Amino acid sequence: MLSVLIPTYNYNVVQLVEILHEQLKNQNILYEIICFDNASKSILNIKNESINKMESSYFISLEKDVGRSKIRNLLAQKSKYDWLLFLDADVFPVTEKFIENYLATIQNDKKVVYGGLKYKDEKPENNKLLRWVYGKNREEISLEERKRKPNNHFSSANFLIHKNIFNRYNFDERLTEYGHEDTLLGLELVKNKITITQIDNPVYHLGLDESSLFLQKTKTAVENLIKLQKQGKISELDNKLLKRYSEFKKIKAIKLVAFLFEKNEKMMKRNLVSSNPSLFIFDLYKLGYLCTITSN
Repeated sequence: MLSVLIPTYNYNVVQLVEILHEQLKNQNILYEIICFDNASKSILNIKNESINKMESSYFISLEKDVGRSKIRNLLAQKSKYDWLLFLDADVFPVTEKFIENYLATIQNDKKVVYGGLKYKDEKPENNKLLRWVYGKNREEISLEERKRKPNNHFSSANFLIHKNIFNRYNFDERLTEYGHEDTLLGLELVKNKITITQIDNPVYHLGLDESSLFLQKTKTAVENLIKLQKQGKISELDNKLLKRYSEFKKIKAIKLVAFLFEKNEKMMKRNLVSSNPSLFIFDLYKLGYLCTITSN
């Protein structure tokens, strides 16, 4: 009935699988849990191998890095049940009724369901504050707000989808690096008039990147965004950063913004990796980098 699919890279997923396994057993349904490691060759995989000792649970380490999109598609291909629950490796269910809540949506004939994301209230160490502040303010969105614009809120970290739909609209394997693979899938679903049902069934995002690494990943995500725009897969109507970029382009200010970014990048970065990162500066950082790579 339900296949739980978890892509991982250099991360211990045993505790996550254990809690999911317990909840699934309590529901008396057919299930499987499949974890693919994206060729990390990590010592943590020795611990992850213990997953294979659990009933209907499998851990497989891929021979080569296939990218963030393809690994999810491979998980779906490996699955044998009609319902797919995708979870990131670095999440953990907020409620003991996590699986039960998703099963209730299946009974109500919902085809794509997003449960939401939360972040712990306790601040992390200073070198991880940017990711936590961003998550708390931009990704932790209440159910009421998500329901107002249900098709605008979607993440590959925690969603349920019927296999027939996923086989038609899966992850774009041309996106191999960090950023926007879930944005693109969400847009494909909406474009094809498939409603994303919003429910209150969040997971905690636990795996916080250090601020400097998160900035590096953010640059990669901006580069992916430009590729998608050039391919006609995403527009300024779909993305706030592209909308702001378009506004500056209309007034022919791209080169000016790029110049200011190059002059001030180090100063902005000092704030963003500090103990008091500003999301306003973070937004300027993304816009400045976008203008820089498109003005060359």
